Amino acid sequence: MECDSRLSMASIDADARASAEAAEKQWDDTEAPRVEMSELGGPFEGPEKLLELWFAPNVEALPECQRAMVERGTRLGGRIGLRRVPKSTWESMLDLVKCKVLSVETSPDVDAYLLSESSMFVYPHKLILKTCGTTTLLFGLDRLLRIAKATLFDEEALSLQASSVSSTMLAAAVAGDTDGKILGSYVRHCFYSRKSFMFPEKQQGPHRDWMLETQFLDQYFDHGAAYTVGKMNGDHWLLYMAQSIDAEAEAVIHNEEQVGMDMDTLPTRRAVDTDSTLEILMTELAPEACAQFHFDAKEDTDVDAAHRLGRQVSQALGLSDLFAQTQLDAFAFEPCGYSANALVPANAHHSAGYWTIHVTPEQGSSYASFETNVTLDCEGPIQAARTHVTNVPELAHRVVNTFRPGSFTLTLFVSIDHAGSAAALRALELHGYTKSDRILYEFEGYELLFLSFHRRR
Repeated sequence: MECDSRLSMASIDADARASAEAAEKQWDDTEAPRVEMSELGGPFEGPEKLLELWFAPNVEALPECQRAMVERGTRLGGRIGLRRVPKSTWESMLDLVKCKVLSVETSPDVDAYLLSESSMFVYPHKLILKTCGTTTLLFGLDRLLRIAKATLFDEEALSLQASSVSSTMLAAAVAGDTDGKILGSYVRHCFYSRKSFMFPEKQQGPHRDWMLETQFLDQYFDHGAAYTVGKMNGDHWLLYMAQSIDAEAEAVIHNEEQVGMDMDTLPTRRAVDTDSTLEILMTELAPEACAQFHFDAKEDTDVDAAHRLGRQVSQALGLSDLFAQTQLDAFAFEPCGYSANALVPANAHHSAGYWTIHVTPEQGSSYASFETNVTLDCEGPIQAARTHVTNVPELAHRVVNTFRPGSFTLTLFVSIDHAGSAAALRALELHGYTKSDRILYEFEGYELLFLSFHRRR
């Protein structure tokens, strides 16, 4: 069986690589010869591509959980849903994206993958994939959707009462011939976003142009919508979002509830997990801040040493103490660069969740990003003396003071059950910075706040 599994996966991986190369050719309208990633010189592209896919409104709504309740009257726990997918299967998908797994941290709720180019977070019912540089994130989408369909919805996987789905079964499912729109129909919410690139000419395939990325995503999702937020001739943020008919209907119902309709006249809707993503995207980092992420090259560099150095940097900068009882996974790249994932338990001040930081300290193109889905109060005083943050203004203050960027954008994307959070954060002011943009969008079921700041001269 082990031999068969290896042969099967090898065959599927070869097919997947061929498909990715065909896709790259399809989405490349230049006549330039193919260039390998290792041959691309010059500065590193820090701004990340961010993909978030929801396959159910919450864990309990997954088919395997609903089946367990109906057949056995029990709630499932532990490794369920997408967390049953073996690491090797995720690695084969990430090969198409052109990044590698460095390490994995787990909690009762989520698996956090630290990647050679950013991060991936796998929940039972949703997945967040974030990659920087010239990675080809969208070339992994088809494979990712096939893995999710096989794991979450196919009868063979649902009939297994095990903590892991076999790589052999998934390999066969991935090799199936399923139309892109059918694969996309299994997705409840799709969000794809990124900051404007510093060096767009270095990107590969559809990532060279926002409209090409939009067209690529439209192959899988009906009624997708693309937005540009901010100055087209300055810092701006790009968002693509699509949602299922069920999700749209529930958003309408929630909006009607918000304006005071009689609850008895409304159809029953399932509870939806609160969805909140805060990003702080920073450029032109202070030279003394960049210096903290340059490291002496050693002849014998091993992964364990890079993790130890990453933890030391995290502690020295106070990043380990942003939240209490943080489960941290940090990595220091030689000669420069830093990445960290952290898993955060809930307490009286905030929800459970993750945060992730990625730093590119190269002179002339320095960049750092901070992202979290931990839900915090969007109002409150900034008290620098506190050990741990208790609200978004404190968190923004701590993060920005660590890197002291010349400019940064802050985005808060939050589900409608936290309506008002984005509006409350519009008043955010940080010492030493001038707010140059303040934009609030309202979507079906979501609010988006975009703030842009520049250091005072």
